[in-house]
Amino acid sequence: MKGITTIIGMVVCFACIFAGIIVLGGEVGDFLDPPSAILVIVPTVFAIVASFPMSVLSKVPGHFKALLGQEASPNEYIDKIVQLAEKARKEGLLAFEKEQVDDALMAYALRMMVDGLDKFSVKFALEDCINGIKERHMEAIDIYNKGAAFAPAFGMCATVVSLVNMLMGLDFTDPNAINNLGVNMATALITTLYGSMLANIVFLPIAGRLKLLHKKEIFCKTMVCNGLLSILNGDNPRVIKDYLVEQLSASDGLQFKDEPKSRDG
Repeated sequence: MKGITTIIGMVVCFACIFAGIIVLGGEVGDFLDPPSAILVIVPTVFAIVASFPMSVLSKVPGHFKALLGQEASPNEYIDKIVQLAEKARKEGLLAFEKEQVDDALMAYALRMMVDGLDKFSVKFALEDCINGIKERHMEAIDIYNKGAAFAPAFGMCATVVSLVNMLMGLDFTDPNAINNLGVNMATALITTLYGSMLANIVFLPIAGRLKLLHKKEIFCKTMVCNGLLSILNGDNPRVIKDYLVEQLSASDGLQFKDEPKSRDG
């Protein structure tokens, strides 16, 4: 589960901050303030809720499943496409009728191929599916980008609220007022820290991880589109494999083609 690195990174970031507090002579307990956390976390969450329909928000649990799940493997897709190409060459496209595949896009394409749709119809249908996947992924990533924007803003708002309340209640006739001023101001600033931590340790890493998973999945879906169109074109399995391997090599594991294109354009 390669996604575990995201969790490890978050934990280490929090640990480093708390370790820094201790090394610099502070006490962790001084930085734990439930009211401040509520003032930041609750508005941030509900600002996100206000920004998206429930149909998008209901998919959030699935995001964490994707984060911790196995990444799409281009090599596995290549092997499967080459296997299908060899089968089509020996038995014809009708042999795909009972073919069992795990990938939903590939299964949909195989059904269209068995039904006798021409390659242009298959190409356009697959491109529509891939565009739908892109839109869904972008909605998911946008949730966490919004959270990264909202959290520091609400942290600052909570700091202002705390400072205003502190100053409004300041009584210089009280001999302890000056002594308490520093403590109360420090407590007010904790909300800014919470907002920054929430944005930079939670929301932005999740958004970045989902973006990487999005690129890899779209690359694999594009590979499915190109490979199956090549099968429909009657290309030799070895030629198809070389073509897909070249796509993977060109991507260099980092940059992925966003638009599916068949060899015939």
